[in-house]
Amino acid sequence: MSNKQDRMIRLARVLRYNRDRIDKALTLFNDKKRPLFYAVPFLLQINHPDFPGYIDDPEIIYGLVLYPYTKEIQHALLKIFPNQKKLIDDPREIWPKKRCIEALSLMGSIGTAAQSEKSDLDYWVCVDGETVKDVRWELLQKKLTLIELWVWSTHKLEVHFFLSDIERVRNNDFGAADGESAGSAQPTFLKNEYYSTNVMISGKVPFWWITPCNCSKEYYQQEYLALKKGNELNPNHFIDLGNVEKLEENEMFGAAIWQLTKAMDSPFKSVLKMAKLEVFLDNAQKRIPLCNILKGRVHKGVNSKKNSRYTDPYALMFDSIISYYEKNNPKFNELFKICLYIKSDCALSNQFTDNLTTFKQNMIFQYLQSWNWQQDTIENYDSVKNWEFQKVSVLGQQIHSFLIGCYRRLSTQIQGHEQLVNNEDMTVIGRKIVSFYSVKPGKIQYLKRAFETGLIQSDITITMELDLSFDTKQRWSAFRGRLNYPDTMHENPCFLKDSSDPVDLVLWCIFNRIIDKHPRFYLLQSHLTINVDDISELINDALMDFHPIRVSELSREKLLEPCQITHCLLVINFSSHKSVADVETVRVIYLTSWGELFSFAGIKSFTDIKHEFISQATLPFCRLFTPSRNKRKVLYKFVEQLVDFDFDKVGLEIKKKV
Repeated sequence: MSNKQDRMIRLARVLRYNRDRIDKALTLFNDKKRPLFYAVPFLLQINHPDFPGYIDDPEIIYGLVLYPYTKEIQHALLKIFPNQKKLIDDPREIWPKKRCIEALSLMGSIGTAAQSEKSDLDYWVCVDGETVKDVRWELLQKKLTLIELWVWSTHKLEVHFFLSDIERVRNNDFGAADGESAGSAQPTFLKNEYYSTNVMISGKVPFWWITPCNCSKEYYQQEYLALKKGNELNPNHFIDLGNVEKLEENEMFGAAIWQLTKAMDSPFKSVLKMAKLEVFLDNAQKRIPLCNILKGRVHKGVNSKKNSRYTDPYALMFDSIISYYEKNNPKFNELFKICLYIKSDCALSNQFTDNLTTFKQNMIFQYLQSWNWQQDTIENYDSVKNWEFQKVSVLGQQIHSFLIGCYRRLSTQIQGHEQLVNNEDMTVIGRKIVSFYSVKPGKIQYLKRAFETGLIQSDITITMELDLSFDTKQRWSAFRGRLNYPDTMHENPCFLKDSSDPVDLVLWCIFNRIIDKHPRFYLLQSHLTINVDDISELINDALMDFHPIRVSELSREKLLEPCQITHCLLVINFSSHKSVADVETVRVIYLTSWGELFSFAGIKSFTDIKHEFISQATLPFCRLFTPSRNKRKVLYKFVEQLVDFDFDKVGLEIKKKV
């Protein structure tokens, strides 16, 4: 068979696979979100004031190369824009005269076993950087942002566009490590991820797809040069984003620390991706990248509808992980299975085997059978949203313990190999990891979550008991729900957290999104010197300065600057009797620009940090708080004189006395 015939056959099989992925994605979208699959690309094809994403500037460029306007697309558009029937039925007047977006692809979980109701739509928007630059680049980016905002505000679906310069992608240049970008940390890994999961929506086909599954860089370039001569396939139907011959050892460290930052928001996804790094590193020189394994399977022509697992990128990744760890570290395999099943969101305990309607349900059911999971096990993980806090916390600790352990194993194995991640990206990612994971004196620790949502408690009971093991000789504890005294004696209440100080206990709940603005608190002992009103006041006051932070979203600019104190709150006499006019206790709480919250006892703690922040370019917001029934004015005046500061009572910047 000639090379020409080989390429034609490979292309046909790739296009069939791509169509199958789209069909699978559509089956997993609900009726309300399915039309968006068609509408979003259409909004990149046009620029009109009656549609979202309109930019009123003659320099704006738009339009998708090879965009197919089908009846399917028209029907979907009419559901979303029923008032624009005339333009949808006959779009010639809004059609672009010149199309500048060379390729539009989805990457990630769409059309795989990992797709769920919560899956984002992550688009790569590929353009020629020589044509689309400066103001045109900025205007197109603005258009993309407007579309993202419209989709979220109207349909509560997260859409992310990654505007990409074709030549830079070809050269593995993915920019700086910020937001959703992997930066310099893992360019080959990112390209492998793209090729492994991409679905072509419109435009040119990545030439990589029709090259042999493990070809060298030189062979790839020869093939592309042959294509450009135009003797066989139309070269205008392909885009060159570069080859992936093998994964580089010098990207392993960058990829590992990147996954740790992603785990702060998506621990399940990062567990499997971190495990995948360990698999690849085991035999880095010989291991074929996952994208090339997938491409080889697609080229074989296996029907991906009938054999979904064989060409499902997520299943392929999972199977390779299980195979490796079964031989090397089998104790983690149960965690991987739990992560896969919960991530799939299939809830198969409610399904009968003859009622599995989607490819994903069938695939996950096959896994459950091979794992010998019983009905009670499946029901347990289907009810994960109803788990007690302690049970969720245990799973979260297991996940983050694996991530840190895997990171350490990878770090040990790659010692001596020069790593690719640049110094700035290393600083940004490294400081995020330190802020989230490090244990320091006085630090309010981040909760190592298993899930991003679902931990907010509407009712919390606080107890206090004498405990000589605590520095204050008091143990303050928080429990889920409303408890009565007999409950603590005869039942097993849901424990949340304990602390030697009630202020720290409340701060931990706030900072870790355990409570919001309006929780209901209950105190078990009636003889305590604080009451629920005091706690409510503290929550409202603390939320002004110490609202929950997502470390993964801290800005690059802040993390590249020296750490600064941004907010400070002194809590005075919180648990003292209300008649006390002297300062008995002070809790000094402060937040840094790197997302770390600290709490120390004693007025000296403020004197210590004052020496730190007095030299900052911007002084922190600094306030005083004491429960309203205390002798507030007297206490505030005394503290201000003691530390030589004027504290602003409404959140303005403090001024040093002269």
